[in-house]
Amino acid sequence: MQVRFADTDAQGHMYFANYLTFCDEALAAYMHHVGVPWQSLVEDGVDMFYASARCDYRGSATFEAVVGIATRVRRVGRSSVTSAYVMRGPDGAVMAEAELTSVCVEVATGRPVRVPDRLREAVRRFEGDRVQM
Repeated sequence: MQVRFADTDAQGHMYFANYLTFCDEALAAYMHHVGVPWQSLVEDGVDMFYASARCDYRGSATFEAVVGIATRVRRVGRSSVTSAYVMRGPDGAVMAEAELTSVCVEVATGRPVRVPDRLREAVRRFEGDRVQM
């Protein structure tokens, strides 16, 4: 992803909270890649809300830098999905490492529900033994 001017702070570096925005975009791309787009879950009555976010900053990005984001799902629980991210700058150096935990909820009530089987299976097919189920 390319850092937009709006992603930067007064010092000209990517604003710290925007690293998590980039992770959110990367998770959406991951879900498309494994064949379960986020919006298709919503259409089936299940949404995903973030319950936890962690980001360790190792460097910084500036306006127009292209940030590479390696994304994987580390764990699928009963109602939660934990995803991990490694963000690299144009020179390949690690800029940040992050983790998000999403909880599947019923759209109508906002109450936690089981991770849909089709998402669970798509992650298992893509990640193989690397994912904790």
